[in-house]
Amino acid sequence: MNVLGTSNLTNGSVQSLNSLSQATSASPKTVAGIPAPTDQVSFSPLASALRDKSLNAFNALSVETRSQLSSLVDSGALSGEDVHNALKQRTKEARLGAYAATFRMANNDNADLFSSGSATSSDFREALRAASEKRAGMMEKLSALLQSGQDGSDDYAALSDQLKALTPNARLLAGGSGVVNPFQPIDPGESRLMSTRGETDAVYKLKAAGVDLSAIDKALRPMGERDAASLVAERTGLPQTHTVSKDREFSLDQALIQPITAQPSAAGAVSGTDGRVIDTDFLTNVGSAIGPLKGNAFGEDAEAARQYWRGLRASY
Repeated sequence: MNVLGTSNLTNGSVQSLNSLSQATSASPKTVAGIPAPTDQVSFSPLASALRDKSLNAFNALSVETRSQLSSLVDSGALSGEDVHNALKQRTKEARLGAYAATFRMANNDNADLFSSGSATSSDFREALRAASEKRAGMMEKLSALLQSGQDGSDDYAALSDQLKALTPNARLLAGGSGVVNPFQPIDPGESRLMSTRGETDAVYKLKAAGVDLSAIDKALRPMGERDAASLVAERTGLPQTHTVSKDREFSLDQALIQPITAQPSAAGAVSGTDGRVIDTDFLTNVGSAIGPLKGNAFGEDAEAARQYWRGLRASY
């Protein structure tokens, strides 16, 4: 089924919708394993804007969030492109957070081996395979809690924090050098993980319009985890469950994080295109490891630029 009359949408991205100009079906369906809402909501003004990953993301949202976004577009408070760009950015943010957390979890679970300095590429590959498998099971439990309305429970919070893997194993800190993982660094042109300034500005427009980003982030988290696991598998040569398509609209010139040439850090052992890499540890501690922000309106105020980036972090 193709609700927009185009050929570039996957079947899974449209299963929950008959048409963006019609009400949602009354029969329960699923999109990528996520139950689709069955309440009747019309969102025809978004039909010309939602596409590819933004349509997949929209399908994963609750009826309430979808209805709110549609109403904001109807009223002119937001444009369809604002919603498209913002949902793409939140999808990338979900992937990026899960991608970095997978490496942190693999490092923590193999701290003795990795801190010894004797780990091989095969060791890192196996550690990432095991971490991805472990995270899939954890995410299944977290999704069940979310779908049963228990996302405010202690169990949900504890499991969510475990998935973030923000606390490093003390063994990794003993030498002060961290872990050099050959698969972790991200090329600044990686369109499936990196956002443009237009996309991030659209997120702030949604915030200003009163949209609850945490509701969007929670809904997109399972999709982000699955995509991140596929990207890790792609990087390491492991079997993939699916292929994450590149963002055809992405331009490095418009990327939020503009690349810089620098010596690799402890978490970035290999160089990307033209010797430029993005160290994924910047997700936790935003600092000089990242390049300047595209269209930086903050002048020399580096802290304001960092706050802009921090405001984009997924809220779980």
